[in-house]
Amino acid sequence: MIRYILPFLCLFCIFLAEEDLKHVKHAVLDKNTKIVFWGTRHGNRNPTQFLKEVIDKKSQTWGFEGDSELTKFGKRQAFGLGAELRKYLSGYLDDNYLAPEAKFFSSSASRCQMTLQLALAGLYPPKTFATWKPNINWTPVPYTIDDPMLRMYAIKCPKSDKVWEPISHDLLPELKEQLTRHKALLDYMHKNTGWNASLANAADLADNLLEIQYYKAAYPEWIKNVRLPGYKNSEELIKAYMSFMESHQIACAVYEPCRRMMSGYWLNTILDVIKNVKSGKKSPKVIGYASHTEITLALMKALFVEKEELTTTAGFVLEVRDKPEWSVRVLNHDPIEFDNHVIYKSKYEPIMARKADNDGWVKYDDFVRFVTPHSIKDWRRECGTTSCEL
Repeated sequence: MIRYILPFLCLFCIFLAEEDLKHVKHAVLDKNTKIVFWGTRHGNRNPTQFLKEVIDKKSQTWGFEGDSELTKFGKRQAFGLGAELRKYLSGYLDDNYLAPEAKFFSSSASRCQMTLQLALAGLYPPKTFATWKPNINWTPVPYTIDDPMLRMYAIKCPKSDKVWEPISHDLLPELKEQLTRHKALLDYMHKNTGWNASLANAADLADNLLEIQYYKAAYPEWIKNVRLPGYKNSEELIKAYMSFMESHQIACAVYEPCRRMMSGYWLNTILDVIKNVKSGKKSPKVIGYASHTEITLALMKALFVEKEELTTTAGFVLEVRDKPEWSVRVLNHDPIEFDNHVIYKSKYEPIMARKADNDGWVKYDDFVRFVTPHSIKDWRRECGTTSCEL
């Protein structure tokens, strides 16, 4: 049975989780590491659609970047990720970007590209020969846009459309149950916004409420003065709406056909690189990726990491070493507030945990045997198209 857990995302819970992360033991790069992969969800972004109160020209205080675009908070998160990666990779990766050492990839979404650019600014503050203007502590770093790997649903892919259909239309049993259980909440949203009473729109409302809290802006009147039976105050109402955040994206990562379609080609790419490294072929020392919840979380689940939601700029670090024997471990990385970040030990699903040592290392052969069934070698064939059109 597919296990579906809708994330409990209110600011109290976010801050509580961040407080816990402050006391998490930071992972340390193994001295025998041969290659490091890292992947991240984009940083904090604006909602896909704004509440009318938010974009009222007379009172607007946030959202000027446009819908779905990276916010100033997302920019800080992304830079913090890069700075933490610099600490983690210290002594392993050159201080300055060197083409043979590193490759980076992003989805075509501007929020992902900007997240990657800012993470690379934190990873590669220019030193010595890379300094080109003394008062600008930044240098350009090249990256490649790869939607088949990092945003499959954005390309021409009939199979992707098919696996998304029961999610987009709230047809999965778990999503239907949410619609029924929260009918009063969804109807109240519809009455006050004019938006259809769907989970996707409820997720957009949650995004609006989160940004309102971050920007310390005013809540709409219907949120401040609750007129919905069962909710005593605005705090209870906001907490309930926050539970819809990223509901479809998380449903995709949980629903196996969607999970495999979104992450399988990315997983295969990583496996191919590891195989090359193990065989002695010339490879980068670091490869980084910026993608989305439904892609990054799907990959982490395919790697048997226990994870039910993914906050902005959270993701994974995958490390490969050759001694005492070829082995792989997957770490988590998460933001702490906006400017700090932590890389720490993952909790594996039981099947992988039984094969891991105390530091999370899994023998290469076991790792490959477990994850390969979730990979996709030929994405065009899997999509059901032979066209070169993206």
